[in-house]
Amino acid sequence: MPLWWVGLLLLGVTFAPYLILGEGSVFPIHDQLDETLMTYVLNARHWGTDFFPEPLGGIRASGMQPSAVLFIPLYRFLPVFAAFVTQYFIVSLTGFLGMYASVKEITDSSILATAMAGCFCMLPIQPVYGLSVLGVPLLLYCFLCLYQKKHPVGSFLGILFFGLTTHLVLIGYVALFFWFVEILWEFFRKRNNLWICLGFVWLVGIYVGVNANLFGELVLGKGSYVSHREELVNHGAPFWETVKSVFLDSAQHAPSLHRGLIWPILVMLILGLLFYRKLNGKERTRLLAAWLGMAVLAGIALLYGICLSGPVASFKNGCSGFLRYFQLERFYWLYPAGWYLEFSLSFSIWWQYGKEESGQEKTDGAGGRWEVQPVVKLCALVLLLFPTMREIGLESDFYLNVNQINNGSAVTGYITWESYYAKDLMEQLDQAIGRDLSDYRVAHLGMSPAPALMYGFYTVDGYSNNYPLEYKHRFRRVIEKELVKNEQTRLYFDEWGSRCYLFNGVTGNAWMLGKDQNISYEGLQFDLDALRKLGCEYIFSAGEILDSTKMGLDFLGYYETDTSYWGVWLYQL
Repeated sequence: MPLWWVGLLLLGVTFAPYLILGEGSVFPIHDQLDETLMTYVLNARHWGTDFFPEPLGGIRASGMQPSAVLFIPLYRFLPVFAAFVTQYFIVSLTGFLGMYASVKEITDSSILATAMAGCFCMLPIQPVYGLSVLGVPLLLYCFLCLYQKKHPVGSFLGILFFGLTTHLVLIGYVALFFWFVEILWEFFRKRNNLWICLGFVWLVGIYVGVNANLFGELVLGKGSYVSHREELVNHGAPFWETVKSVFLDSAQHAPSLHRGLIWPILVMLILGLLFYRKLNGKERTRLLAAWLGMAVLAGIALLYGICLSGPVASFKNGCSGFLRYFQLERFYWLYPAGWYLEFSLSFSIWWQYGKEESGQEKTDGAGGRWEVQPVVKLCALVLLLFPTMREIGLESDFYLNVNQINNGSAVTGYITWESYYAKDLMEQLDQAIGRDLSDYRVAHLGMSPAPALMYGFYTVDGYSNNYPLEYKHRFRRVIEKELVKNEQTRLYFDEWGSRCYLFNGVTGNAWMLGKDQNISYEGLQFDLDALRKLGCEYIFSAGEILDSTKMGLDFLGYYETDTSYWGVWLYQL
């Protein structure tokens, strides 16, 4: 019995809080609301252009590339909050349906497919990365269909959707690698399959089309500027500790919450070996595939450890360009999909156990197979999945927003969409300055520039993973004397530098200092002449600058609203 409709019910429940709370909803901020979301907003705002004038004194589109170009129109035609939630729903629904279809195809069990898909789509994956995590099962299903030479039109459309909602440097090269390995495997087995070859070429073509500028920079050397990533310093990490950490818990931006699945998977795989002679042909094939899957998952952790090891870090630091900052270790982005597919494959051996293959007679006696009742299998599935389901529930955005509905920020301490972007506060600041936004630029002290950029302010600071190195050096002159006061902050800026903010010796590299933290600054040694040369005329500060007059700043007032997370002290240079 098909159970894919359960996904619609599940997502209907989990997305209800966003309808109830509206912009009072809660989402993880780090790398999402403070950076990646702005890539969609700016691309939509400057549709069809290659230059965004607002952040970092003006930046090329290559410095603010979104992870999923297909979602840009949402931000062009919908309010940003509505566009974001719509994108989130599409990503989650695709995650459910893709995992459901893949597990159903592999195990022929709708119940197992529903359980795996329900867990998978509830993982706390940031939707700004599109389908780079939650879309992997969809691509797998398209591949399986092409492998079996069925549903070619739907498969090619699914691949197109995947290619337009993922990024080549996040998951694309990983998917292409495994697909190419399979093509080679089929070639050496002399079982050439034209459909999977065409699917591979189709996905490559999509990525080349979407990332034409990137390929131009890498292959043809057509970059218009030297990226600040040329000064990126890679640091080595302890090998086995890193391998263990990733194997057990995955890594940044790809939370799989799979730790509770590892022992059940290993036990089922070992039992498979012990009862190997009692397994039928299909079960043996699944067992072999499950062991291969475990080897791949372990291999990804080993690769991550190697890529972050001291020798590799030293090698990358000696390189320039792409080799210096390319993150080969992002194979771990397969972990969320990989672990839940691995569990489903391992459990399917025993889910189907007792059912003979067609054409075989059921056996009895000491050497025979016993039939386990479906209710027992279902109870075993729930029991094995319960710790993982509980952790997913507690870590999910759904839990955050239900907690917010029940208790509010006064109890939860959560920062809502409304309070973070603080539209009313930004309007107050705009009115206080009283000039056209494009006539001046602002800088931020102790707070993120994202709210100002969201509402059209032009800034000299910003968060970008690819902006001109020359601009980083110009901005560094502003904060140079402050960086020497805090070595950790200096290293953060000099060796990474994607956050180009007014770091200082008082609050270091903090950029989330709210109005309730009562921050104050004194003795700041910013080079205001260098700041003026960047076009900056105003500073939005999260705390009072006690000696602002001595610094040569004019205090224009303090601004906050009841709903704003920020309190802003406005200064003019």
